[in-house]
Amino acid sequence: MAPKRTILSGEVELLFVKSKVYLHPTPSKQDNIPGFLTLSRPSKATNLDIILAFTPESQLSSDELKIYQQVDIEDIQLNLDSISHKSTKATTSRIVSKPSQSILSGYSFNTNLSYIYSIQFRIPSHGFWHGSIVINTQDGEKLPIIFFHDNESASSLQRQKLQNQRFDPFGNDGELYWGGMDFLTALSSLINVQRSTIEPSVYLINPESNDLRNFAPFKDKTEPPKPPNNQVPFTLPDVGKFLATAKWKVLETVATISARTKNQVLDLIEDNAPVPIKDIMRKPEVVKIGDDFDSARIYLAKWAQQVKDEAEQSQSKYMLDDQLYQKINRELGSDEMLTQEEINKTSRRDPVSLQEWQGFFDYSGRLMITVDEVKSRIFHGGLHEDVRKEAWLFLLGIYPWDSSSEERELLGKSYETRYEELKLKWVSDDDKRNTEFWKDQKFRIEKDINRTDRNLDIFKNPKKKQPTTTTEGRESSPETPDEEDLDDEFDVSNIRNRHLYAMREILLTYNEYNENLGYVQGMTDLLSPLYVILQDEVLVFWAFANFMERMERNFVRDQSGMKKQMNTLNKLLQFMLPNLYKHLETCQSNDLFFFFRMLLVWFKRELHWDQMLTLWEIFWTDYYSSQFHLFFALAILSDNERIIIQNLKQFDEVLKYMNDLSMKLHLDPLLIRSELLFLKFRRMLDIIDRDTSLSTLSADPYQSNTASDQIGEELRELLKKDLIIQKEVERPEGVGGG
Repeated sequence: MAPKRTILSGEVELLFVKSKVYLHPTPSKQDNIPGFLTLSRPSKATNLDIILAFTPESQLSSDELKIYQQVDIEDIQLNLDSISHKSTKATTSRIVSKPSQSILSGYSFNTNLSYIYSIQFRIPSHGFWHGSIVINTQDGEKLPIIFFHDNESASSLQRQKLQNQRFDPFGNDGELYWGGMDFLTALSSLINVQRSTIEPSVYLINPESNDLRNFAPFKDKTEPPKPPNNQVPFTLPDVGKFLATAKWKVLETVATISARTKNQVLDLIEDNAPVPIKDIMRKPEVVKIGDDFDSARIYLAKWAQQVKDEAEQSQSKYMLDDQLYQKINRELGSDEMLTQEEINKTSRRDPVSLQEWQGFFDYSGRLMITVDEVKSRIFHGGLHEDVRKEAWLFLLGIYPWDSSSEERELLGKSYETRYEELKLKWVSDDDKRNTEFWKDQKFRIEKDINRTDRNLDIFKNPKKKQPTTTTEGRESSPETPDEEDLDDEFDVSNIRNRHLYAMREILLTYNEYNENLGYVQGMTDLLSPLYVILQDEVLVFWAFANFMERMERNFVRDQSGMKKQMNTLNKLLQFMLPNLYKHLETCQSNDLFFFFRMLLVWFKRELHWDQMLTLWEIFWTDYYSSQFHLFFALAILSDNERIIIQNLKQFDEVLKYMNDLSMKLHLDPLLIRSELLFLKFRRMLDIIDRDTSLSTLSADPYQSNTASDQIGEELRELLKKDLIIQKEVERPEGVGGG
């Protein structure tokens, strides 16, 4: 292993080198200046402080020239864990003098990555034999264009030869390999690099939300969506085939089209349905078929939902995101209330990558941007799986947002000490473990743990090695299940999976931390995702304890916390979607009972695993409201409003339809809808309060402000970001757990 030493002032560690890159100061080839394109890290520097530089060969000493050439041909695998922010030491063979500080000095230049706004990658072509990059700084200055002479560069020739040997001369984007690809790969490994959606050759460096919107401007909402080349627009199936099939098949057609006739949304099927189909749907015999099948309203509703999903999926193939936001906004009737800028800001973004996340912090590990900016970014994109393990500890309050890396390390040690103290309270107390309450709690915990998320690999029982042959000499089948791999339903305490065992320890210790609450069914659903992501018993415990601060009201014995949330959602539905509320009232479903499970464990059983993780981290930001989960619930109702009103007439039909939405929800459109609903709600309250204040100027001062008073404190609380905490009261003697 190469020796390491401390990087001194005036020195840098070379992270990436590309040889035989040129500046072309004049049209004459004789004036071309050969040099090196480098990425280098000074001492105590974050990734944003890394220096991008062009250094002419003529300015390097013979010793440094050898180092540059050696690094160029090395197969560099940039690893952010090994090239750490905290590292002050570097491999000796990579340490060189810091590139010139002046922007232009003998044709050399350098700039920190934080000062670069965008880089255009111009691939080699017939008109430009050499590929090149154009670097634009934050202040609008263009640095000299750098040309890649791949036919001279040792690393490019080496990489090209390797790809030819693999019969793969193309890159990931289907483009022929050139040296700029190596530079882009290295850059993307260090910082957040986003490709522009309007100009594919331009890449934005560590962009903010406004940068991305400026490089993907929203089209005029009157402009119809255009399908990309070689894509056939969505069309209906042939009418004759419908009429030639059985009666139930015709019923499908009725459900498909008649359920969409009153849709407020831009409806792809309705817009593209041929005239003959529309004429057929108006015929009395077809209408009669629909009337005969009133008892199959749930079937019709499911068909309408399926067709709606298929249409939206087909539509999304050539509908830009901005048109999706506009469509939902028009459906919600928010055009008059929300500005174009507000609508634009509801756009969904890619998850926060590891490079982008690390770019939020300085060398000491302190946040360099505001907490609100971080939360906005997470709210609108979620987190990449590589980021969650650290970011969740901030979102759940384990680490303060203003802490340094050193302070967080000290906090971790104190958390470990405190956890061990709590755990010893039941581990070392034989009398406590023999009480009926403790035994009952342990049994409840073990029973639920044995059936929580067992489909995940991490929670599956370890496989027992099977012999290759039996006593009869017959080979055993590897597919044959071992009896010991099956769960023992009669001995729930026999937990052989170490991760399930750790979760049991956490929940038993939580009983010591929160003695009044005890264990209640459903807590394992909240604990499981935390454990899967963090996989550290101490940190998982404290993350769970902090998560339960906001979720405890869901599990109090008198269920008052859940009742209040259901009541608030009910009032929110009346206020925002009055037509749907009136219809649910006729169906005796306005109590919204079908949302109880969804709210209890935050839609964990309605969404696929990765979607659920994204939704939770979005809720944890409290970016708009600490009760944003109620707006997500409202978005589900809003998304299905038309289908419910047109097809469902009874309580059991509504209940079954809503329950069957499990695993069929589309997260991003629902998040857009949720945000637009919140913005509309906030604007409606502003308008009511403004009009009320104006009217009181000329009215009797003792008269009640009717409109404003009707809103109520419960709805106004939805605008607050502070957590709503409700603790369980002291457990009466003799009362068992949840």
